[in-house]
Amino acid sequence: MSNMYYMVTITKREYGEEYLRYLYGGGVHCLSAALCEGTAQQKTLDLLGLEKTEKVMISSIVSKDLAGELLRGLMRTMRIDVPGNGIAFTVPLQSVVNHSSLKYLTQGQNFESDKEREMEENRYSLVVVIAQNGHTESVMDAARSANAGGGTIVHAKGISEKSAAQFFGMSIASEQDLIYIVSRQRDEKNIMRAIMEHAAAKDGGVQAVFSLPVNQVVGLRSLLDD
Repeated sequence: MSNMYYMVTITKREYGEEYLRYLYGGGVHCLSAALCEGTAQQKTLDLLGLEKTEKVMISSIVSKDLAGELLRGLMRTMRIDVPGNGIAFTVPLQSVVNHSSLKYLTQGQNFESDKEREMEENRYSLVVVIAQNGHTESVMDAARSANAGGGTIVHAKGISEKSAAQFFGMSIASEQDLIYIVSRQRDEKNIMRAIMEHAAAKDGGVQAVFSLPVNQVVGLRSLLDD
């Protein structure tokens, strides 16, 4: 489905409602939001007397044409390209299980069926790391050694039936961190290798690392100034 994208927008938590209004106004009616935080190094935060950056991640499924309009608007209207404001990117959608799912995900959007699949050149990648809670620093230290910039942390719960412990009849799921790192595609393998060789081997806190193709990015000048 080369004409449909999974679009992710990450910004400061205090901007969340404003960004939601912008996306709703732009024609996106099915959105998911999750609270998350940035990955600035603790020693830098301590030096500046700051806390971890609180952020919100907004995700949706959008058509190719609408994605272009929204990304341009995020730069022109929302000023997402101002350092520290956030980042937005799109991942090509491969498939949707059925028409009713597609209708739900694209409420109010107009799109054409994917009659011809056009090959797209993806210059960027999304590296996703699943790690045990508390191992983010070692993951990001390893990633930065391979030319990665910053990342975003989403706190989650592991729900594997085999690993869930039972406590007074309640299932206690393990705490996990999902770490999202947008990188240049040429750096992707080195970043993933560094994470596995250094962070995973060092303390065993990394459970999985994988990557997805990213075809459009706005809001991260250090990545775009190439």
